[in-house]
Amino acid sequence: MDINALSLNLERAKWIIKYLEQRNKQLEDQETIMELRNIRENQQTAKRRKVKFTTLEQEINVDCESWLERMLEKAINEKNMFRNMAYHYLLRNMVCQGRIRNLKAKLKKRSRRKKAQDKI
Repeated sequence: MDINALSLNLERAKWIIKYLEQRNKQLEDQETIMELRNIRENQQTAKRRKVKFTTLEQEINVDCESWLERMLEKAINEKNMFRNMAYHYLLRNMVCQGRIRNLKAKLKKRSRRKKAQDKI
């Protein structure tokens, strides 16, 4: 019973680790795509505009940049959180594997004892 529960937990942990790794890749891809879009937009707007920024436009641009920086910071924090979660579940997976090995060893000892008693 304990071995089945631990093996089920192990499978769940493996699934969670795989999911978190995929999510980390997605977040990294989204981050790079966002950076590329920002670079392209800045290049395109620089080509289109030949007139200098007015103070109001500069304020709007600064607000947009600060918002983008906050969003980028938030994405980085989420990526770090997912990385930590993946590490946590990897360690949990290792603990479950150790428990399974211990339970298998106990089961093997008990079966040996039972066979020895049956022979007597």
